[in-house]
This record gives sequence, C-alpha cells and structure tokens, in this order.
Amino acid sequence: MGEPSPVISERARTANFWSVGRLAVVAAVGAGLAVVLTLGGPGITIDEPLDVRPGRTYIATLQAKGWRFFTSEVVEAVFRDNAEHPPLGRWLLGLASTLGAPLEIVMMGGPDPVGLYLHAARLAPALAFAILIGLVVHASGRRQGRVAGLAAGVALLLMPRVFAHAHLGALDTFICLFWVNALLRAERGLEHPRAPLAMAGAGLAFGLALLTKIHAWFLPPILFVWALTRVKLTRALVLLAIWGGSGLTLFVLGWPWLWYHSLDRLRAYWGTGVERATLRVLYFGQVYLDRDVPWHYPWFYFAATVPIGLHLFGFLGLAHGWRHRRHDPFPLLLAGSIVFFLVLFSTRIPVYDGERLFLLVFPLWAILIGRGFAVAWHHRPRQTWLRGLLGLFLLAQGTGMVTTHPFGLSYYNALVGGLPGAERLGLELTYWNDAVDRVLLDRLVREAGPEGSAALAPTLYPGQGIASTTRAMSQRPVLLRDEDAALQAEWVVVSRRTAYWRPELRSRLSQSRPVFSQGRHGVWLSAIWHFPPPAPHPLANRAPARSRP
Repeated sequence: MGEPSPVISERARTANFWSVGRLAVVAAVGAGLAVVLTLGGPGITIDEPLDVRPGRTYIATLQAKGWRFFTSEVVEAVFRDNAEHPPLGRWLLGLASTLGAPLEIVMMGGPDPVGLYLHAARLAPALAFAILIGLVVHASGRRQGRVAGLAAGVALLLMPRVFAHAHLGALDTFICLFWVNALLRAERGLEHPRAPLAMAGAGLAFGLALLTKIHAWFLPPILFVWALTRVKLTRALVLLAIWGGSGLTLFVLGWPWLWYHSLDRLRAYWGTGVERATLRVLYFGQVYLDRDVPWHYPWFYFAATVPIGLHLFGFLGLAHGWRHRRHDPFPLLLAGSIVFFLVLFSTRIPVYDGERLFLLVFPLWAILIGRGFAVAWHHRPRQTWLRGLLGLFLLAQGTGMVTTHPFGLSYYNALVGGLPGAERLGLELTYWNDAVDRVLLDRLVREAGPEGSAALAPTLYPGQGIASTTRAMSQRPVLLRDEDAALQAEWVVVSRRTAYWRPELRSRLSQSRPVFSQGRHGVWLSAIWHFPPPAPHPLANRAPARSRP
C-alpha cells in the first residue's frame, strides 16, 4: 500500500486534536469571556442585593468565627433571614464579591458606595455559565459528534435571555448548571459498568443542585420514570436509593440551617414554594396574580424567547431522536424533562418573570438543537457551500442577542414581532431594573442638581433605590429613594415594569414627558422624568407690611 496523502494525514491530526473535550474547554472559555467582558452592562436588578448580601455575610462570619460558624447561635444569626433558598448559590456570590472586590475597584474607578460589590459577584454566574456551555458541548458532542457539540454550545450562547441571566448576580444560572449536570450524570450512571459507585457520584451532583434551589426536588420523579425504561425495577430502586441517599446527605451537610430544629425548618423551606408573597404579572395586556396566570404562559415564553432558527434545529433534532429512539432514547429524556417543567408551571404553581423559573429547560433544548444542526450538516456532506450557509444561518440567530444587549431579558423573537410586537400585544417588556443602567443613572447625575430629590419606581422592598447607587451618584451626591417618594420627587427614574405602576404614578407620569430614556428597537424600557418644583409666588418674598400706629 502507498503512503497516506499528506493532506489526509493533516486532516486526521487536526480532527484528533479537536477532541470533544478540548472543544468543550474552548467553547467554555469563549462563552465565559463573552459574559465577563460585558458584565457592567445591565443595571442592578432586584434580586442581586438580596442574594449577594447573605453570601458576603457567610464569608465574613466564617472568617470571624472560624469553626464557631457552625454553632447553633451563629447559624441562627446567619441564616434566619435568608432561609428561603439553600445557601450554595449565595456562598458562590459572596466568594466572588469578596475576592473580586479589588478588581471591581480598579475597573470601576473606586470602592462600591453600597459596599456589596455586585459587579464582582457577577463573576460567579459568568463562570457557571462558561462551565454550563462546556457541559452542553461535551454532552452533545459525546453522542452526536463535534459538529453537534459545537452547535449546541453556540445555540445556548445565542439565546438572548439565557445569556442575559448569566450577567446577573442571582441564583438562576447556578441552578441551570447544577440541575443539568445532575441529570446528565445520573443518566450516565444508571448504565455505567460500576453503576452503584457511579450513582453515588451522581448523587453528589444532585446534592449540589439541592443546595442551590428548590427545582432540584423535581429530579427524582424524572429519573424514576427514566430508570424504569432502562433497567429492571429492583435495580432501578437500588440505584436511585444510592443516588438519593448520597444527594440528601450532601444537602443536609451543606446547609447548617437544617442541623438544628431540622423537621420544622425543612417543612418551612418546602413551604416557600407555595407560601410566599404574591407577584403581579402582565400578560397580553392583563395583570394577573402569579397563581392565576393562564396555563399557556410557560409554553408561550418557551416559544417566544428563543430565536426561531434555533427552534427549527431543535424540532429537527427532536424528530431525528424520535426516529432513532430504540437505538438512542437520550433525546426523549431531554424532551420529557422540558415538557415536565412546562406542564408543571402550567398548573397553579406561581410563575412570573417570563422564562426565569424554568430557565433550566433551555440547556436541554440546546442539546437537541445541536443534534438537529448535525443532522442538517451531514445531510449533503459534499456540498461545502451548503454547509457554509448552514453555519451562517446558525450564527445569524445571534442577531437578537447583539441588538438587545445589555437588555437581553427584553428579547422576543419574530413570532410576536420582536420587542415592538411585544409592546403592541401587552407583554412584559423588561425585567426588574436591568434597564436602569449606568448610562441612565449617569445622565441623572448630570441633569439633577445636588439639591434635587430623586426616586426609583417601581420598587418592591425598602432600600432598593439606594442599592442602585453608582459611584458617580455618590460623588455628586444623588440619593435615589424608593417609589414612595416618587409622587413628590423632582426626578423620577422609571422602569417599565408596568404591572407595578401605581395609579398615582401613572397619573403623574402622564403630566410630562421623559427627558431621557433607554430602550431597544424603538421601545423604551427605562426613563427619567423631571418635574420642576413650582416657581415661588411673586409675593412670597416681599416683607410683610407694618401695621399702622
């Protein structure tokens, strides 16, 4: 036989170098940089101070108390006002905020006037998003090849709302990572040659998800059904018992709040999913309470917040998976998990903030999108021009991410006519204060005098306005009060979360026009209103007439 062609040998070496693992690492690094380099874009959102402050308290208390951190009185003091969520995500936010504070001081030009270093805290979800991208690339590539893996990672990166959530110092990106990781590890562990040991390890991943958010408790029913389709009943029960025992052990060990008064506190924690403050939701022009939102709300937001081209690849991947379900039923696990959460939030369970509460379905959908892209890619392998068009079409789905940034949480796809269509249909146009960014607040600093009063509307908790204070505002100084002051303040900063606009605020805003606004695609999302104080009466400064003697 002759020597192999140098061109073929070079291609083989290149293919071997770009293994699925290396591709996953490169994709993760690229996605992480994309988020880190744009972390300063969105304004401070409503949940960030509420999640970062406890995390900083955890870190500071551990440093001060050492092993006494785990005593009953310290645990009571540290966790009693933030036990609605397990602590892992807040630990990560607190660690990033504490360690990244010097970097934020250098990058932002001075110490944080609020003292929370929220932009530094955002490094933690940025890293979690990078790892999630790598995980999706690896999971898809391992089954369908490098093309599917790379397409899956690109698809997840180009989903504007998923990308936008990765910029926020909150818990949502963490639960995406830990939940998807737990599902994928358990799926592999069930059929591992050393399944008991593998399931014990997968249980630790389950424990990390449990320590992040209540969503993890929905993993057991999904895996129980899946296990029954893969192994015999007795073996399934044994493996799931190992998996669950490992996860629950880590959950209890990782949350000292549960070490004392365990049953009462566990019941109270489970109750937070149903016994909580009711939120208002704007949906097709009507304001609903979160329990009364129509059943199709989650289905609509799943359909309307992902670029249409990605949906096409996803349905192609789903159809291909259905045809090959006997050989590889894995796509059915992904699709079943997605449907499970959409059905779950179609019930009386509270749902709000668009896609946020079921954000974890989008990485699963990205894996199916990668599969669909690979099917199209390999359909006519010799027509390289067609593959080039296919790749350009995939990348073109990122148009929405680019044009809406940093307000990606306002993205709607062409099914509703984009953001202008959403405005016409009466949909929620913005998230919680992400559009009240530094650009808007710097304009407020330039416009408002030191004597001018300012307020933020709407707000949901005391001190929310002050939490938005920028370094420029602290130097002026400009104090941003909560919405109770918005009816008298000279300057009013408004977020277009209209379901929370009070009638009195609407009336006052209707009397004037904004002096500056932020928005995308011709739709305003936040604005500054100025209400000049009334001019003094011309007789007000005259000296009083003296009485006649």
